[in-house]
Amino acid sequence: MIKSEKLDVMKEEQIRPRLLMEENAKLNAEDIQALLERKSEFVHIPCPACESKDNSVMFEKNGFTFVRCSQCETVFVNPRPTMRMLKEYYGTSKCIKHWNEKIFLVSENARRERIFAPRARRVVELCKKVGVPNQVLIDVGAGFGTFCEEVSALGHFEKVVAVEPSSTLAKTCRKKGLHVIESMIEDVEIDENVSVITNFELIEHLYWPKDFLKVCNKALPKGGYVILSTSNIKGFDLYILGKLSNNIGGPNHLNYFHPKSLEHLCKTCGFEVVEVLTPGKLDAELVRKKILSKELDVSKDSALKFLLIERWDDVGEAFQTFLAENRLSSHLWMIARKV
Repeated sequence: MIKSEKLDVMKEEQIRPRLLMEENAKLNAEDIQALLERKSEFVHIPCPACESKDNSVMFEKNGFTFVRCSQCETVFVNPRPTMRMLKEYYGTSKCIKHWNEKIFLVSENARRERIFAPRARRVVELCKKVGVPNQVLIDVGAGFGTFCEEVSALGHFEKVVAVEPSSTLAKTCRKKGLHVIESMIEDVEIDENVSVITNFELIEHLYWPKDFLKVCNKALPKGGYVILSTSNIKGFDLYILGKLSNNIGGPNHLNYFHPKSLEHLCKTCGFEVVEVLTPGKLDAELVRKKILSKELDVSKDSALKFLLIERWDDVGEAFQTFLAENRLSSHLWMIARKV
């Protein structure tokens, strides 16, 4: 197992500027309200990991019901908007447009330094470790193309391809000189000699993640790899905060896996999991902020109070490193090979 590199001190404000996030929250509320007016059209689904129909309600949040699978403990929104409704939502969302035009724009340098450059280095390191051929890397959901820029600059892969369905973001990627396919991955005819498909913070948004992983499997040659990241519902901040977490909320986030349930899903889609990491940097800070804002009461939890309040300056960074290196962070990476 590759241990996380020593964690740089990263503050949430660097990547999610407070004032812009407050503005974004208002737009998000408007988007949600418009979608909830069609709640009667929402549909029930089985567990997105193991397909069990046995689940129980955990909580309601912002008009969405979050349930936990009784078999594998995956947490997911159920009922949820249909796939067609989600496509319409992502095409018209004021919140997402604001993220693209404002938040990403002003935080890109910090994100490049703190997220995308380390991510690119980690991908290359993992590929070297498990023996991924250095031919073609396809990044699905490339966004602003910052990861593709960083991984291209390392010179490890012969070719890097950005797959981005948003016309605005695809245009941004092209301006950066990237090779871009402006399409959903499901509609891409891939004739490249693909070694690895990467996708970061994507499957939690999808109506049915299994379909996406099957498409990835089909696109890869035998022995090809997929590297993905998503939220870990059994990671520290999500486990502690639950409904209080800003990460938890529909319709943007629909699926919350954990290492075992995501591994099960990968196996059913024809992959063998070869590496699991949780290289998160913000778990402890996110929980601490909820305590300081008095949203989370730790008056009866002396351990959390001790670690995150009383001894924060002394042990906060070391505690986050401990979470990351022991698969206890809420930021989950999985590397799987087509079998």
